[in-house]
Amino acid sequence: MPGTVLFLGAGATKAVYGPLTDEILPKVFTKLQPLAGSNPESPEGKLVQFLQTQFHLTPGLPKDRYPGLPLLMSLLDLSLDRRELFHKDWDVEAVAKLRTGIELGIFDVLEDALMAFATKNHNLLLQKLFQAPATPQVITTNYDLVVDATLMFLSQQRMPPGALPDYWCGLANIPSNEPRFGRLLKLHGSLNWLFCQTCQRLVLGATDSTRYLSIFGKIASPDLKNSFTADGAPCEVCQTRLRPLLVAPSHVKVYRNPHISQVWAEAQRMLRQADRVVFVGYSLPDDDVEVVYLLKRGLAHLDAKQITVVEYCETNPVILRDEHAVGRRYRTLFGNVEWTAAGLDAWLAVAPL
Repeated sequence: MPGTVLFLGAGATKAVYGPLTDEILPKVFTKLQPLAGSNPESPEGKLVQFLQTQFHLTPGLPKDRYPGLPLLMSLLDLSLDRRELFHKDWDVEAVAKLRTGIELGIFDVLEDALMAFATKNHNLLLQKLFQAPATPQVITTNYDLVVDATLMFLSQQRMPPGALPDYWCGLANIPSNEPRFGRLLKLHGSLNWLFCQTCQRLVLGATDSTRYLSIFGKIASPDLKNSFTADGAPCEVCQTRLRPLLVAPSHVKVYRNPHISQVWAEAQRMLRQADRVVFVGYSLPDDDVEVVYLLKRGLAHLDAKQITVVEYCETNPVILRDEHAVGRRYRTLFGNVEWTAAGLDAWLAVAPL
């Protein structure tokens, strides 16, 4: 289906005052400190102890004193993959629990943020790029639920009582005849996707931030927060505990999950059929090799003038593309793309309908 494709990165979440990757771990550590103090042997207490002893964290440190979240997750993943002790006090089983604890921390931080997000700019963005009767076509590297909620909100206006987006993966608790609105391809998985590692069943979960949507009242959805704990929701088929399907922010990302593979195949098809692509808040980071490869191949047919890049440079919103590191990366890959560093709100104020 030719048309516009919207591609969202972490900066799009920041545009609604959500946390960037380097802000998540400090928020997790700060949030867990009181819990750890009252129960040092709890999972929260163990995670705080690990961060204190292995990465020398103390309350009140600036975020540049924290290990990068991709680095931390990569170190844990290497320990698990090689079945090696991370440290004499942290064996493989303990590291697996730490990793699960960090995922729960990420969930809590993003869920808390989503409850407070002012998503007017995302609503306006979708309305401007996808005027009726066009339906949104969105690809995102984020697994938060900002754009999910925005799409469902817009669907309530265009096809009341509203519909879920088409995630392009086999969600077992969504009836095949359930109406869908737009396509939302989440390359790194999603906080509201729950996966059974035994029978590979995938279901859509609900969170406090999305329960208000009447759309979720029509489906049987496990509670997401419980699914991030050891006694999470069981698979209805084989009783294995469901786990969130996330490609964690690691330097060694694995995309072999069959549902993720479906999403990637559709993303490539969508990009190859696009006649315009708008990037919001995606910086082409070096550790996203697979994503950059997808974009380079998928957009080979497009003229650079049909590619718009919306970034935000706080120190110089009018900085030229070739004077900005992100702008230079886009120019190297795609040519003389349309560029703004004034941020999403400023771009929306002048972007044509």
